[in-house]
Amino acid sequence: MSPKVEVLVVDTTAFINNTALHELGNQITTVQEVVNEITSKRQIRRLVVLPYDLEVKTVFQENIQYVTEFSKKTGDYPSLSATDIKVMALAYQLEKERVGTDHLKKEPLINRLVTFIHHLPDESKATAGFYAPSKKNADENDESCDTEINDLLGKLTSLDCNKTDEDIINDILVPVKENIHEQTYENELECSDINSDCSESDYASDAEDGSGWITPQNIAQKKQEVNSEVDNAPVKVACITSDFAMQNVLKQIGLNVLSSDGRHIRQLRSFILRCYACFKTTSIMTKVFCPNCGNRTLKKVAVSLKEDGTQVIHLSSRKRLSTRGKRFSLPTPKGGKHANNPILCEDQRIPDQRPSRLARTKNNPLDPDYTAGYSPFVIRDTNSRSAMLGIRGTDIISMMRRNPNEGRCKGKKKK
Repeated sequence: MSPKVEVLVVDTTAFINNTALHELGNQITTVQEVVNEITSKRQIRRLVVLPYDLEVKTVFQENIQYVTEFSKKTGDYPSLSATDIKVMALAYQLEKERVGTDHLKKEPLINRLVTFIHHLPDESKATAGFYAPSKKNADENDESCDTEINDLLGKLTSLDCNKTDEDIINDILVPVKENIHEQTYENELECSDINSDCSESDYASDAEDGSGWITPQNIAQKKQEVNSEVDNAPVKVACITSDFAMQNVLKQIGLNVLSSDGRHIRQLRSFILRCYACFKTTSIMTKVFCPNCGNRTLKKVAVSLKEDGTQVIHLSSRKRLSTRGKRFSLPTPKGGKHANNPILCEDQRIPDQRPSRLARTKNNPLDPDYTAGYSPFVIRDTNSRSAMLGIRGTDIISMMRRNPNEGRCKGKKKK
């Protein structure tokens, strides 16, 4: 069992999975945004009766800025929410206070593509939960088989099908005995007895050892051995999360990472955006439209470097291109102060969506600087276009989620 972490920074997934955090860390801390994300009644009831003290801390703005810039360099910034960035910033802040920043990285390292030949090891590592029998005299058996085959081939090539070659033929051909059936039956009995003795001894040794089997007592340990890479060294600060983008950023910074379900990333990656229309790339992860062709055709891809410094892009065949929004024609663009058109290019002008002047006026008769008007009562704006569209204060109406030209399913007709 690995020692407990002194300070454990918790993400939302740990509370959703009901992880026993008091068994992993001595001091459990998080940010207020994580607590606000828990909305289920069952999870809220669990959060009220926690068997440990949950400490909520605030994050400094400089740490948030550091994590944000670092995630943009790794390419994980579009996959992270504001809460994820604050959780990582809190882990970085505590690591800086308790340990220091000498071992932490300021910029991510781009992976280098190394070509090598796979060689099977002589003694492969046994997989947890599986029994691997030991190899006995495997090389000797292979060498003996090769020498026998070579001798037989040499004798066969020297044959000329003459009567004088009877001695060589007798050496190659094995005489058949008369009672061959009885002999094979006896051999089978002997082999079965030997195999039964071997199997019984193997089972007995496994039962005595108990290391090759998964039992209810060691299932947690076996799962941790297979899915996680946990170091037994004492850790002062760690962050527990199941988000792979967060794990990638935390590990590239140099922070310690734990997972509630035992799933860790095995390889650190860097990402860029690639346009599948003009095949140009950009490392600015905040881009939505391609800077070369202007289309909304950017896709996130992994990247690495060869030994000579050339860039290699790794395309995933699992993530196929989506054809959503490309089947039906776009709606006719409309003008006006409160137009709601789809955003098709980067430099498209967007209306301010401001409320009317009457809706922005404030009426407070108790204010010492109040100027009396024609009515001391508050007048509501109900007739303007912004009021009919539901625009209140600084609220901005979102772009249409559905194409009005899209065909709609009308359902089956009743007979």
